[in-house]
Amino acid sequence: MTPAREGNHLVSPPFQSSFQTYGTDFLPTTGILDASITGLTVLDPTENNEPTLLLEPDDPFAVQVDWSLSGAGLCSLGGTWHVSLFIDDIDGVGPTHGQLGSTSDIAVIGCRSNYTVTFQIPANSVQDGVYQLVVTINHSPQGGPATSLTENVGFAQSSPIKVTTTVAESGAPD
Repeated sequence: MTPAREGNHLVSPPFQSSFQTYGTDFLPTTGILDASITGLTVLDPTENNEPTLLLEPDDPFAVQVDWSLSGAGLCSLGGTWHVSLFIDDIDGVGPTHGQLGSTSDIAVIGCRSNYTVTFQIPANSVQDGVYQLVVTINHSPQGGPATSLTENVGFAQSSPIKVTTTVAESGAPD
């Protein structure tokens, strides 16, 4: 995740996350199957995909989610990751809420520790307001339907993002 730059100041897009696996049953022992969401980044494709917390409603945007796994159980994991993106207004005014885009189904690849999915959100999908994004990562076993989920589940929530029409500042680059 590369922080955006606003003048000489970095705009770091913080987020909160948690991830539980079947290895969590054995805490405080770790190293069985550990997981974490390592990135939840809102990207502005109209600005060379820079991370941002400010979006315009008539521009598309992307949300990149990164997660990693480690431990002795890594190579025995199969199945599918089901990653969903949700939006909720936190100002009581923004009318957009619920799931953004479709759930992304990502096949588990044996011994692979790092995964990334990017949601491409079309222009005019989110109206003016202050919002928070929430990502859910669920897992279904090899050969199982998406409705049969395992104990492997992760969540992340973004810091607030603002969606509003902006004006060009004189002398400022686009």
